[in-house]
Amino acid sequence: MAFVDLHSHILWALDDGCQTPDETLAAARLLVVLGWRESAPTPHAHDTFPSREAAACAARLVEAQALLDAEGIPLKLHPGAENALDAEYLERLGPEQRRGLGASGRWALVELPFRASVPAMPELLFHLARRTVRPLVAHPERCLEFDRPGRAAEAVRLGAALQLNLGSLAGVYGRAVRKQAERFLEDGLYAVAATDLHHPEGAEDWLPEALDLLDRRVGKAGVDRLCDENPRRVLAGEELP
Repeated sequence: MAFVDLHSHILWALDDGCQTPDETLAAARLLVVLGWRESAPTPHAHDTFPSREAAACAARLVEAQALLDAEGIPLKLHPGAENALDAEYLERLGPEQRRGLGASGRWALVELPFRASVPAMPELLFHLARRTVRPLVAHPERCLEFDRPGRAAEAVRLGAALQLNLGSLAGVYGRAVRKQAERFLEDGLYAVAATDLHHPEGAEDWLPEALDLLDRRVGKAGVDRLCDENPRRVLAGEELP
């Protein structure tokens, strides 16, 4: 078992995630204990946070890896960011500006608003495909747009992959989100499961529970696909089966 996490906020003092090196260390230790061996932290690429600067995130990633190595924590870090999927993002899709996942950067983690509809979602995904960027859509179970019947399946047909927040299964975001996550999981719509870990406090309770619930629903083969095999393909810039 060697999971790969493609969505977290464990780099300190960049966004609303971990705020100190000690908190980053605690989060990394928790991930390792539960089976993760690689992670692509995804600071918010948003103007309200220091993480808006790609260079600052790259520098912090190097610092964090050095800290983990010095502490003997076997977690390998990769580049990543969480990007708002909007017209502004479409305007900056060069290899450096897209802020993709892993060294290839072919896949990018994108998110839609939690409480606003996005009627233009098909057009946004179409334009991403034309620019050879493959979208990994973060936590669709939490986004209002995916409450529309068939909308999640449509996104997959348009070339997007969907990422499950493990905390959704454990009820971290409420009962309605949990039910939505269970429906999408039953329909086989998720390609990746990730932690979206912001802080280690409390996660030592819900994260093991979430992994157990995932295993009950999809079995070991499903857990391996969502937490290991497909995340590795994403980092390598490969197509998903």
